[in-house]
Amino acid sequence: MSVLDDLKSLEQDSLTRGIPIVGFDKGTWLLHQVMHLQPRKVLELGTANGYSGCILGSEGAVVITIEKDAKIAAEAKQNFKKFVINAEVIVDDVLSTLKELLVDETNIESFDLIFIDCAKKLYNQVLDDCIKLVRVGGLIIADNISFDGCQDFKKRVTDHPLLRTDFVSIKDGLSCSERVN
Repeated sequence: MSVLDDLKSLEQDSLTRGIPIVGFDKGTWLLHQVMHLQPRKVLELGTANGYSGCILGSEGAVVITIEKDAKIAAEAKQNFKKFVINAEVIVDDVLSTLKELLVDETNIESFDLIFIDCAKKLYNQVLDDCIKLVRVGGLIIADNISFDGCQDFKKRVTDHPLLRTDFVSIKDGLSCSERVN
């Protein structure tokens, strides 16, 4: 039985309520990445109700997740507790929180995996900070990359000299960038 089986009721509740989550198909792919990488420290940009954070932390990683909506963040905290995920939920703006993380030198190159699923208009703005925060060999995964506004982001992760990027065509797409240098 996998974490995805455990999350079925949360998935159904989220879909019924219109809460945007990665869902089962992308969740299955994401779980495979987590199982392969075995991250110890994960950063998630955009928490929603914690569905993807539960997947990201399912192999024991510490998950630091940022959500600007306090109400949905409170729900995520309850879900992390219910599914026994070691998560710290930061209720704040993604851009300012990333800057705060960068001020602490111990965070530089300390994340094994970063999952970007915040406002699509922010993807380009967060990329450079994410590259500084992820370790060499770590992954930066972005959701919904076929959405309007993600074309520049796709070009940047494809052309960036520190990244090797693959695109995953599940539903509205994902990018998976490994930091190579």
